[in-house]
Amino acid sequence: MATRKEARKRSLLQILALIIAVVIIVVGVVVFQNWWNSRPGPEPQEVSITASVGDESKEISPYLVCQPGVECPEGEVPNLIVGEDETLRLDIPEAIHDHEWKVLTIYDDPAANDETVHGGYDTDFVEIPGSVDPIEASTGERPRLMVVEVSALMVGTDDNGEETPFSTVWSLSTMSEEETPFSTVWSLSTMSEEDQEEAAKAAEEAAQEAAEENADNAEDATE
Repeated sequence: MATRKEARKRSLLQILALIIAVVIIVVGVVVFQNWWNSRPGPEPQEVSITASVGDESKEISPYLVCQPGVECPEGEVPNLIVGEDETLRLDIPEAIHDHEWKVLTIYDDPAANDETVHGGYDTDFVEIPGSVDPIEASTGERPRLMVVEVSALMVGTDDNGEETPFSTVWSLSTMSEEETPFSTVWSLSTMSEEDQEEAAKAAEEAAQEAAEENADNAEDATE
């Protein structure tokens, strides 16, 4: 039969073991939190945006990843057709939406073009209509969405392995090749305002020509 002294000793050992276990857990949590907060984020070129229209979706990789003031090659612009009555949804990963980022929307009527600035954690997605209401003193038709671009200043590593800021742009074409005046889609964020207007006018003229051609073909078919 254990004496009172032995029972007290056993109780103290149990309390000491419990304290040690709590200390180990607390230290582990602190170490993990410090690692989590200081862990390197993904490289800008590894961050993708999910674009979706209805049941169709596509992962959008960066179109441009450049150190400020340095010229860099342009990537390919993916295409996801957005109908006039459809809505494009962009899901923005935390690596982008945890700080300031911008959305540039380009329509076939320059008067409808718009840029929206979002602050950190304002939202993690945006929805963009395939067309908008006609602009006053314009054509009177609903401007169609042509290109959407998301831009943000990201932190990555340079060739020397040092952290440095990168201007990063994700670009998406939303019109079919028949509706787009060029065989390849351009990045409008790198264009001047005059070039943007000229490109939009060219898109409008191409769309009108396509409509006239379709009308002529329809008339020939009925003859």
